[in-house]
Amino acid sequence: MKIFYETGWSDAAVHFCPHDDSGNWQTEKLEDLKGAKGWKVATLTGAQTGAEFVMRNGEGTDWDNNQSANYKTPASAGDWTLRNGTIMKVSRDKPVLIVSDLDHTMVGHEHDGDNELLREFQAKWLGQFAFNGSKLVYSTGRNKAAALEVARERQLLRPALLICAVATEIYEVPEDLPLDSRWADDPDLITPEPGWTKKMAECFKRAQVEEILAERFPKFDLRGCPESDPYRIPTAYKVDEEMQENLRQVRETLGSGMQVITSGGDEWKLVDFVSTEAGKMKGVQFAMKRMGIPPERTLVCGDSGNDESMYRSPGVRGVAVGNSLSELVENLREQAKAGPQAVQHGEVFETASGSSVLYANAPVAAAISEALDRFWPQAN
Repeated sequence: MKIFYETGWSDAAVHFCPHDDSGNWQTEKLEDLKGAKGWKVATLTGAQTGAEFVMRNGEGTDWDNNQSANYKTPASAGDWTLRNGTIMKVSRDKPVLIVSDLDHTMVGHEHDGDNELLREFQAKWLGQFAFNGSKLVYSTGRNKAAALEVARERQLLRPALLICAVATEIYEVPEDLPLDSRWADDPDLITPEPGWTKKMAECFKRAQVEEILAERFPKFDLRGCPESDPYRIPTAYKVDEEMQENLRQVRETLGSGMQVITSGGDEWKLVDFVSTEAGKMKGVQFAMKRMGIPPERTLVCGDSGNDESMYRSPGVRGVAVGNSLSELVENLREQAKAGPQAVQHGEVFETASGSSVLYANAPVAAAISEALDRFWPQAN
């Protein structure tokens, strides 16, 4: 049995008694856990079916003993985490990959003003998945600077990859950065993935697209600049009766090498112009290949129109958060193999692309926890 422990102690040890060896108390030094600053790990010899234990600092002058009651795992084989006084069992199943949108999905904003739902998901991730090889990836419409800003503000856990600007930019996040939000404190350490950057530079002709939009489609309000959004052109469109026709015409004009991705509410739409080699589905496929995790162990999470392509990744699992915009829900109803009526809160449905999607009851990060429990329930 291994015990993973989050602590501020520089040196620490675990004092334990295996369940099947009553009275035989032992002490094992906790070692730093590679790739997880602030966490330590020890193997408890003889504790194949769990143990009773307490934690102490290296000198033995300070103790974490569950308010003098001692910690006890259930009588069950497996590894365990201890964080903030809570014991959780590490998943013994194969690793999972979560690829999640940020705004109104992982980050709740008005749906999770105190971050309570986010913290509950983070506790679940760290307790059950983070130490069995599972990976967390953020895929957002924000550019890198804006993504790191919200990561610091909302104290997001360190991802394995940071996919930005509707997957026109992919950044590598070193494993030796802290697991907590301090990973976002030094942007220079979070670097572009070379192969992806090269591909985007070769396939996106920014000046040409900008010229067409400025001259022929003035209703698309140009945003961003080459420095902040090198491989996409973000725009805003005030919704009117001509919008669908303008979208049809701009797609026809730009041709098959460009995508026009819309998202947003009923009054304004954010419209991104990107290469067909970009977009969130391409980002998911890159992440699965990079992490070596297959579609059936991958969970994609979103709430809006720029997320919809993720659910078209063949074989993936997906969750549309309970607060999803109508544009995403309607798109999923069009994709549902059994027809629009299959897309109901709390139900899993199959899509024409071969993915399985949960339309969650819960909002934002709580929906991700709901999906983990639905697709990969944890045994005691």
